[in-house]
Amino acid sequence: MNEETTSKEQLGFLLHPANLLKTLGSQFPIASALVEVQNQISGYEYGKRIDSLEEGVLLAAKIQALEAANPPIPAPLYDWSASVSEFTKRTVDVAVAHAKGWRTGNYTGKELVLPVAHACIIDALEILICKEALDLASAIAAHSGGRIVILAGMAWHEVKSVPDDDDCGLLICELAEKDEKRWESSQRAWREAGLDLPLEANFSRPLRFSPAMWMGQEVAFIHSGEAADVMGGEHSFTNRQIDTAVISHFRKPRKNDFKVGVTGVLPGRILSPGSPVFGRDGTLLGILADTESYESDAGRRAVIRSLLGHPRFTHPAKA
Repeated sequence: MNEETTSKEQLGFLLHPANLLKTLGSQFPIASALVEVQNQISGYEYGKRIDSLEEGVLLAAKIQALEAANPPIPAPLYDWSASVSEFTKRTVDVAVAHAKGWRTGNYTGKELVLPVAHACIIDALEILICKEALDLASAIAAHSGGRIVILAGMAWHEVKSVPDDDDCGLLICELAEKDEKRWESSQRAWREAGLDLPLEANFSRPLRFSPAMWMGQEVAFIHSGEAADVMGGEHSFTNRQIDTAVISHFRKPRKNDFKVGVTGVLPGRILSPGSPVFGRDGTLLGILADTESYESDAGRRAVIRSLLGHPRFTHPAKA
C-alpha cells in the first residue's frame, strides 16, 4: 500500500473509522473487539479486495466442480465437520449500512456495509443475538447515521422487531423478508461466474438446542478471528474461522445473567461478539458474548451466555 494514500482513500467512506471505533471502544466491555476491528479495517485496501473477488469467485466455481466429482468420505463421530457445516449456515453477520457510501475511486456513491457482530438463525425469519452484539451494532449505527442490517449468506434482511426485555442477556429478533432486488442481483452475478445459486441461509431447518452447559464440556464457535494476515486481506475469500475450547468455569449468577460460562485461554482473540456456540453433535449451547483475560492468563478467554433462563429454550421450574 502506498504510504501517501490517505485514510479516506483507503477506506472510501465518509466516516473516520479510527475515531469512531476507538471512541466506541472506550464505552463498552468488548473494547478489545472494537480495537481489533479498527486495526483490521485500517489494514485493508478496499479497492484491491473488491477487485480480487471476481477472480476468487471463478476459482470457487472450479473447486466446487472438483469437489462434486470427488465426494468426501463421511466424517467420523469425533470430527467437527457436520456441526461446523450446520452452524456455518446459521451464523449471520450483523452489519451497519451507510447509505452515503463511498466517495473516492471507482466505488463513489456505492453503499458501505460494515459487519460488526454475529448472530444465529433459529427459525423462519428469527435470529438469536446477545445483548452485547446488539448494543454494539446499535451504538455504531447511531453514531455514524447508519442502520442495522442482517447478512444471511448472500441475502440481505432488515430487522423488523426487537424485544423490549433481554432474558438472560439473549434476545430473539424478527427479520423482514429478504431484499429481493439485491438477491436477484447476487443470483445473476453467480450465474455469470458459472456457480450454483448464491448461498441463502436455511431458515426452516429445525434447530437442536440445550440449555445445559457444564465444566469440562468441549464447545466450538465460528467467528471473525484475529489472524488478519491469514484470514483477511485481498488474498482471502473469508475471514471466519472455527475455534474449539473447554468450559473452564462459570461466572457468579446475576439478575438476567443466570449461567455464563468462561472457556480456557484461547490461541487468538475474537473480533466480533454474537457467534453461536455449539457442541460436537451440532447442538446449540449458547452465544459468544464477550472475552476476558486475567492477570495470570497468556491470552483471552471466551465468555458464553448459555440458553438457560430464556423462555424459548428452557422449561419453567416446578413450584
